[in-house]
Amino acid sequence: MSDKVTVTSNLHGRTTDVRGRYTIGGPGFEIVSDGSVRSGGPGEEAGSLDLLVASLVSCALNAFRHDFVESGQPERQVEIFARIERKVEGDYLGALIMECFIDGVDNVTAEELVAEYKKRCRIYNALKESLPVTFVPHASGPLG
Repeated sequence: MSDKVTVTSNLHGRTTDVRGRYTIGGPGFEIVSDGSVRSGGPGEEAGSLDLLVASLVSCALNAFRHDFVESGQPERQVEIFARIERKVEGDYLGALIMECFIDGVDNVTAEELVAEYKKRCRIYNALKESLPVTFVPHASGPLG
């Protein structure tokens, strides 16, 4: 019996004419990424750590906007501010702090959304040992 395989991400990366600058693309999109100044890149565009954090933020935005929304209800408005903090001398990823502003929910529901995200997000679960994440949910209260 053979295992079925599906492609869930299909990207292409290439160097550019700017030293340390790269393009990364997939079906329907292209991202410009720079190596860090420390590694000889220009450090002006999104770097690899920015892209890693962006993937976690993207997953959270998707989960918080619609999970637990009753059928027929509008999606929630969600805004997330994310930052990495680490000691200046450190040569490690650091810790990610994600401040999540979620409209239309109370504090209990906001905490439930975070707990569900932690259970279900494959990227979060693959990285949580290397990049600890602290969620700071802010609820606006129920709409209505």
